Amino acid sequence: MNQSPRFQLYSFKTRLLTVLVAFVLCFLAVLGRVFYLQILKADYYTNKAKSQHERTVTLEPRRGRILDKNGRIMAVSIQLKSLFARPGQIDSPTQAARLLSPILNTPYHKLLIELKSKSNFVWIKRKLPPDQWKQVQKLNLSGIGFIEEFRRYYPNGNFAGQLLGYTGIDSQGLEGVENKYESLLAGKPAAYIVEKEGMYRTVPLSNIPKIMPDQYSLHLTIDSTIQHFAEKALRDGVIKTRADRGTVIVLHSKTGAILAMASYPGFDPNRYQHYSRALQLNRAATSGYEPGSTFKMVTIAAALNEGMISPEQEFFCENGKYKIGRNLVRDTSPHGIMTLKQVLKKSSNICAAKIGMSMSPAKFHEYILRFGFGQRPNSGVAAEASGRVISPKKWQTIDHANISFGQAILVSPLQMVSAANVFANEGQWVPPYIVEHLSDHNGQILREIKDNEGKPILSFGERIQNTVVEASVAGLVKEYLVSVTQQGGTAVKAAIKGYQVAGKTGTSQIYDQQLGRYSKTRYIASFVGFAPASEPLVTVLVVVEQPRTSYYGGSVAAPIFKEIVQRTLLFEDVLPFPEESNSDSSSQGKALN
Repeated sequence: MNQSPRFQLYSFKTRLLTVLVAFVLCFLAVLGRVFYLQILKADYYTNKAKSQHERTVTLEPRRGRILDKNGRIMAVSIQLKSLFARPGQIDSPTQAARLLSPILNTPYHKLLIELKSKSNFVWIKRKLPPDQWKQVQKLNLSGIGFIEEFRRYYPNGNFAGQLLGYTGIDSQGLEGVENKYESLLAGKPAAYIVEKEGMYRTVPLSNIPKIMPDQYSLHLTIDSTIQHFAEKALRDGVIKTRADRGTVIVLHSKTGAILAMASYPGFDPNRYQHYSRALQLNRAATSGYEPGSTFKMVTIAAALNEGMISPEQEFFCENGKYKIGRNLVRDTSPHGIMTLKQVLKKSSNICAAKIGMSMSPAKFHEYILRFGFGQRPNSGVAAEASGRVISPKKWQTIDHANISFGQAILVSPLQMVSAANVFANEGQWVPPYIVEHLSDHNGQILREIKDNEGKPILSFGERIQNTVVEASVAGLVKEYLVSVTQQGGTAVKAAIKGYQVAGKTGTSQIYDQQLGRYSKTRYIASFVGFAPASEPLVTVLVVVEQPRTSYYGGSVAAPIFKEIVQRTLLFEDVLPFPEESNSDSSSQGKALN
């Protein structure tokens, strides 16, 4: 049946309206999608697009320099190129490996494994020498590229190696000063943005920053010339006495600045992987040893300061043998009645024990701590040892006696030289220190670092001195120490013509852990002193472990001390004076320890 024209018109309008509504809905949907993409998700898709065309390049900062007190470079970072590969972009891994192997001195099969890796990025060799990267660059291999990095370089080789320490492949400080001041030396990485053009080319979109931002340079108190004197004299002395090893510390007497810190044998921080861990340790700060007779100056000063003994007092040294309970204390040579000066000059263990035992354990222990033992010196040298001081509550009588002449106590060389320096400073303990100041990338000198709130978190400013004994007591002990280097004393080989030298020898047996007793064949020979005695410039400690020609401090360590001090005084323009003499006509005989 045919539909009426009216019905047909109605049906057409309905379909038209339906299409129109559908069109409007589609338009609104598209408009909503556009709004969602262009407005609501604009940042997301913009960043996503950028990530496909832009990338951030991070620049490794140049590590801050380490310099001596006169600005001579001890450690610096040099710019090198590191070789990388994108294995998926290499045309022929076998050919690339064959060409690279002789240049990089790397086995062919090892390179081939890396070049066939499924990774997008692999390191081939880090921090290439200039001749190597130039040869690689000429090959123009696909999928091979370079990234600029820095390598730490120590221009003087093994010079002060244990003190400086070293850095790893990623330029992070691993030992020594490098490790202790990592946060100051390392700096912060900088970054810039590049846009990709094609497969390999990039164009910077932001300014490329200069490699300098936040690192500091470290200026040490070390004097390279005096460090050289110390290292040479120590090396010659250790070789001459066929010893295992040795240590030297040179302090500026008045300020406590560490002018030299040497260990032998040494190691080259540029090639640290080739040396044992034992050779990398800075034994001047990290090792503990029994100081032996050098400790007697501490014992005598403490007893004098407490009024337990007097300068005029005489002591009976038991003719070389003194029984304490079931233990026997011996002297190197038999001595009868001696003055206090002679006790130190001849180095009597027996009389030192009697003097130490005149004080209570608690009082003696108090003085030991005052002299800086049993605690870290906080000098700024890495990995300082605190030593070992037995609690006075645990002292047996023989411990009390042994500690009096430098056994049954462990000290570090840095502690011992700082304690001896008390007598060069009228009874004041002067804190030792290794960092003079910092400087920023503009060369501006900084003596402290502040946090975000402006509070100092690291300071290299004035250091607090502590009074250990009265100046009169320190003066007396200094007089006794001068006599040690005079004729008849134990350290005549430390005497220097034209200068008065004050000091004390030490000879201590090494405790054998396996046998549970002191060794009869292994010794530590030492000497610590200062010069000129009238106005001290340098305080020096020499420790030689297991010498084989002789084991007495006066024979082994004193000559090394003399060599270092004599050269240092002349270098510092402290000229000898004829009236400065170490002669003492009242002294006779000769002691050995």
